[in-house]
Amino acid sequence: MAITTPPPPPNSGNPAQFNERADGFLGWFPTFVSDFNADLPLLRGRTYATRTGTANAIVLTTGGVTLALGMQVRWRAAAANTGAVTINVDGQGAIEARTITNIALPAGYIRTDADTVATYDGTRWIVDRQIERSGNANGIFTRFADGSQFCLMARTAVSPVANSVQMRADVTFPSAFVSAPTVSGLVRIETASGYAATAGERDRLGICATVGNGPASCFFDVYRSFGSTAIPLGASVIVDLQAIGRWY
Repeated sequence: MAITTPPPPPNSGNPAQFNERADGFLGWFPTFVSDFNADLPLLRGRTYATRTGTANAIVLTTGGVTLALGMQVRWRAAAANTGAVTINVDGQGAIEARTITNIALPAGYIRTDADTVATYDGTRWIVDRQIERSGNANGIFTRFADGSQFCLMARTAVSPVANSVQMRADVTFPSAFVSAPTVSGLVRIETASGYAATAGERDRLGICATVGNGPASCFFDVYRSFGSTAIPLGASVIVDLQAIGRWY
């Protein structure tokens, strides 16, 4: 809430109204103190909180007076949550935490490598999450607070048999999805190896819809166009892949 505007202060240049203005100005101070105390949880709540408790039952101390709508708390977790979370701020009691999509926090929503910020909506703590970017030998991934996840990967597809129409590759995502994602890819034509086709035939190499698609992995085929030179055993090409789905 806003601080109530004070009345005109007393001024020695206006002695006729000095006492009247002094009374009004001093009388405003109790209102100011009341307004300030009402805003104090919001002011203190935007500072760093001292954290205790456990990974799923978080206890925070800010020095605030009471909970208020819009109050925010920030802290750095010592351990990632493993499931649903409650937050107890300044001894006001354990209150359920929710994601920005208003569901119970999934495992790993609270991170140890970045600060966490929660906002009190009058009923629950709504927990935001910074964008997470990481990677491993399988590729790179980006996670968002709303549950979206993108994975980028490069794989080499290899012909499994002689005189083949296809080259195949298995893919493990760098971070698993909650369900099978949508996967698409582009063939790096210039990387085709062991395929003695004409340039025009190589240009028509195309990725087929991925098959065996699951939350953690899939495999895909790169096909030659109809009537093109057969693909010999061991021929290969690199494919850039993108998987889009949800991590919770």
